[in-house]
Amino acid sequence: MPVISFLLPARHRVDDVRRICKYLLPQITRAECELIFVEETAFSDRELSELLAEHGVKCLRVDSDRKEFHKTRLLNHALSESRGDYVIPLDADLLPMFSIDTLCSLVTTSPQLIIGGYRVMSGNDDSCVNSYTISVPKAAPEDCSGAIYKQLMQGERFMVCPAYNRLELLSIGGWDEEFVGWGCEDQDVLERYCKSTKRICARSRDLLYLHFDHCDQNGWNEPELVKANRVRYYSRNR
Repeated sequence: MPVISFLLPARHRVDDVRRICKYLLPQITRAECELIFVEETAFSDRELSELLAEHGVKCLRVDSDRKEFHKTRLLNHALSESRGDYVIPLDADLLPMFSIDTLCSLVTTSPQLIIGGYRVMSGNDDSCVNSYTISVPKAAPEDCSGAIYKQLMQGERFMVCPAYNRLELLSIGGWDEEFVGWGCEDQDVLERYCKSTKRICARSRDLLYLHFDHCDQNGWNEPELVKANRVRYYSRNR
């Protein structure tokens, strides 16, 4: 059985998915983990298809006739097909800047904790990946003063790519599919998971992710979607 199942949902993000797969798949294979790729639209990229097939990646398809990107639905579909002791949701615009062996060690030796990481914001420059240098890095929004105040003084939780116990995550129903598009779906599932399991969040500086810029997409972060997601999150977690 895999130690960790990485869940990667995507729509119209061929270049981003190809980049993260090139970096992750050799390590995942060696570390006895698995990657589950779930897409909302069919990709026609030969290089990516061959890469996924070479490493035996489980590829899922969720058809949808709605214009909004239903990320939570895709994550739950991937969760239902996963086999790892732990599951980690990945975004296609994030790239781990650490070894998967380090991640597995942290997760398996700290079962009473929810292990997650940090991210730094960078431009869309693939040269960063090979050199492990980040030019003009920026702190992520969750690490700026306003968000830190909410976390410390108002009890909000936030983690980058937390490692959930798969069975425990299934027991709370996974992600709430009422969240559509961008915003708060990750905080909501983390809050519900912590309340159910009584586990403690632990962010490790050893788990640093590089966030690549990308253009906005229709059906993803329109103001009305973001507002609806925030209203749902804060009505439940206040």
